[in-house]
Amino acid sequence: MASKYKISFRTRIQNNKSFQRLHDCLKQLNVKHWAYDFQEFLLTLTSELSDFTLIQATLRSAGYVCHFVKLENLNEGSDFSKVNVA
Repeated sequence: MASKYKISFRTRIQNNKSFQRLHDCLKQLNVKHWAYDFQEFLLTLTSELSDFTLIQATLRSAGYVCHFVKLENLNEGSDFSKVNVA
């Protein structure tokens, strides 16, 4: 069974068009479960990809400014270090 990771990015979604673009990016990465908190500007997703930089690069290429906040391995229940990436 593949490991699952919970990955959080701080980013701003401007409008419905931007929301659809985000949906398309995550679908391209085969990310099935994600949520966006409009008050905290926090995008949280569950993925089997352990390389969060690939997800971040894809989102940035679509025009999103994404500051990496947290990566958590859901299989181990351990919290990896919290990091801010400009």
